[in-house]
Amino acid sequence: MVTGGSRGIGLAAARALGESGASVILAARSAEMLERAQAELKVAHIDAAYSACDLRNTDGIADWFSASVEQFGQPDILVNAAGIQRRGLATELSLSDWNDVQAVNTTAVFELSRCFARGLIGLQRKGKVINIASVMTAAARRGVSAYTASKGAVGQLTKALAIDWAPQGILVNAIAPGYVATELNEPLMADPAFDQWVKKRCPLGRWATPDEIAWPVVFLASSAADFITGQIIYVDGGWLSTF
Repeated sequence: MVTGGSRGIGLAAARALGESGASVILAARSAEMLERAQAELKVAHIDAAYSACDLRNTDGIADWFSASVEQFGQPDILVNAAGIQRRGLATELSLSDWNDVQAVNTTAVFELSRCFARGLIGLQRKGKVINIASVMTAAARRGVSAYTASKGAVGQLTKALAIDWAPQGILVNAIAPGYVATELNEPLMADPAFDQWVKKRCPLGRWATPDEIAWPVVFLASSAADFITGQIIYVDGGWLSTF
């Protein structure tokens, strides 16, 4: 199951997992976008289903997940790739914008992960949770306090859930991308000054592609990572290694 699976990193992760032999369940808010993503994957001969869910409604996640399991079966891998951004200085950001970001980026990750883990534990099966964190799990920049706080929380939640579920063989890790060329970042990419700042600041001199985040997800989902849990892997082009 891949949340945020209709586009960007989520869709790239679903494609990479499918190319590696997985059947995938795409989850996102828009049924129309999910249908398009499913069709795109099926052209590539990837077994893909979808289920629409607005993750801002965190109280409804448990019922939605139960219905998805009833329809598709219990997944063995969960990729929490859904995320939203609300930009603005902390003094100006509305509380509703703050709450929306925390709901989708943090609370939904917690609630969906534990629904997933409960199902596996009930079946006495092992599994993998891969969270999509951010370079802002470890750093910050001006004007994105809500997003930075949410991704910092994802990093610590990854560690906490890994420890809670290690006895059951449920491994929890995170991929923390740098700046990625996705729809979410289109306003930043369209700003020439910001685009040049990213390229100058990143040691590899460019934005990442979604596929460059997707394949590390596949690694963590595979048996090659069966002794890795509680880790945050920064896929940032060297961003955090310099200043």
